[in-house]
Amino acid sequence: MRMNGTAGLIVDGLLVGGFGAQHSALATVRAKTRARRRFGVDPLEWRTVESVCNVGYVLVAVALWQRVGGVVWDVRGAAGALMWALAALSWVWYWELHLFEYDCGLAFGSTALVSRLARQPVPGLVPWKVGTRRWIRFPVHTAFFGMFFLLPRMTADLLVLAVVLNLYNVIGSVLYDKRLQRQAGDAYARYQAVTGLICPPVYRAPRGATDLAMATPAHWRRPSRHVPGVVCGTCLAGLYLVVLSGARIDPLGALLTGATGVAGAVVSGVVIGRWTDSDVPDWAQRQSDLATTVALAAALGVLLWTGSEWLWRGHPAPFAFYLPLWFTVQYLGHVAAFLGNRTRWGTMPPPVGLESDGLPLPSPLSA
Repeated sequence: MRMNGTAGLIVDGLLVGGFGAQHSALATVRAKTRARRRFGVDPLEWRTVESVCNVGYVLVAVALWQRVGGVVWDVRGAAGALMWALAALSWVWYWELHLFEYDCGLAFGSTALVSRLARQPVPGLVPWKVGTRRWIRFPVHTAFFGMFFLLPRMTADLLVLAVVLNLYNVIGSVLYDKRLQRQAGDAYARYQAVTGLICPPVYRAPRGATDLAMATPAHWRRPSRHVPGVVCGTCLAGLYLVVLSGARIDPLGALLTGATGVAGAVVSGVVIGRWTDSDVPDWAQRQSDLATTVALAAALGVLLWTGSEWLWRGHPAPFAFYLPLWFTVQYLGHVAAFLGNRTRWGTMPPPVGLESDGLPLPSPLSA
């Protein structure tokens, strides 16, 4: 049922607010503690539940979204082109952050699930000092502003999305920051002192966390090993062009996106799992390598697809499909890569010192 005017905007606002409510409820320490006590689920394994619920909720929201088309602003010419460029760069930055500044397998829970399937200890989060995280504690949340506000043609429903989403973005960042401060203590306080929440401390601490002692990420130690991710990402873009070209934000579009994401995840994951290998015996490092290759394919699939749509049709594919495709392929693709060649990826001896006893403290730089 389609609505117009105020009623439609209210529904859209409730849909966006509902995402924030379920996301916050699932991410609380209380929820993770109860999951551990009742079901024996490790807090990092709980991220599996969070990821699945987030993707499912987004697809439901796509199906129920009310297209209220009143134009709020329509910027054209050089200014409009600049806004398009900045919006596109914000989306690219979002994926750059996940590919280079986070470990996607740990951030979204696929490594925890794979570890459980392989009967290996779940690797812990490691605080990295890399990229924009030297200056901003939650750079992904910073990217959201450009991703959703810098549209040169803003309709009423998209403005509701941008406003409600980023209100939750700011509130959620503040609450999460306070929770990390309570749990991680002095280590996080030192990081807070030299970084900004979602804006860099340009005048207060221009060097950011550069002088703090933190680990360096190792998942890009040999970039050539991720070439299969580039190939599979290109093939995924072709799949999206064939299947999702012209898909609309409606129940059919949501169903088609979900099914395409699952199919792409399984096929690309199995290919990557059988094509690639890791040159280290450490379980955590091997899964980091595998998850990063799959994540590269997931990100490139969306980026190349929407870029091709832009060149072909004169406008990018609807961004309502981006995150469901990205999350589904990254998560299920990692699991499929492991299951597709379990002999290679699942026979490692248990590493020493990575057991998770009790509820772990969130890393100062956790996703």
